[in-house]
Amino acid sequence: LTVGLSGCMDEKNKFIGSWQAAGGGTITFNSNNTVVIIDIGMFGLIELTGVITYSVANQQITFSVGSIGKTLNYSFPNSNTLILTNDAGLSLTLTKM
Repeated sequence: LTVGLSGCMDEKNKFIGSWQAAGGGTITFNSNNTVVIIDIGMFGLIELTGVITYSVANQQITFSVGSIGKTLNYSFPNSNTLILTNDAGLSLTLTKM
């Protein structure tokens, strides 16, 4: 049980910090499960405003504002690159700042 829990925490910790999109804009993941998204249209991937929270499970990340949520697939090709994709095949590549 402890191994499973620490594995989940390690995965979440990969997100913590600020990430920049190639076209500008940033996403900052905080350790308290909140996220700040600045100037990223996300190509329709995320269209949320307000206090945004996130959760990570099963290679997916869910961004939520109240009862509205958006779930995306994610991958880390390396420690400085995060790729978010939706079911329609749209993707956003972010680089750790």
